[in-house]
Amino acid sequence: MTKESEIRKRAVRILERQKWLIWWPSRAIFKQNDIFGIFDLICFKKKAGSLKFVQLTTLPNLSTRRRKIKNFLKEHQLSRQNSADIEIWGWNKRKREFKIESIQGA
Repeated sequence: MTKESEIRKRAVRILERQKWLIWWPSRAIFKQNDIFGIFDLICFKKKAGSLKFVQLTTLPNLSTRRRKIKNFLKEHQLSRQNSADIEIWGWNKRKREFKIESIQGA
């Protein structure tokens, strides 16, 4: 099984090559470590003024994470029209690549 830190390192390398500035919360034992309890990374691209939240997972957990994000958006009545991009990056261990999904609405 691929560890979360290994998946994050791979994603960060890809995002940095695409000129994103990336932040993630530090790990602390027995504490919530996700942004808003959901996202693993927050990314900003200065020139474009773009902001996106990224949820990292493994390929088999993609649908669970998608449902979790959509429930979060619905619960907090957040519209996707004027907010940051939201992406789920599912790590495919066999192909050694990410499947990237964009969340379009709640």
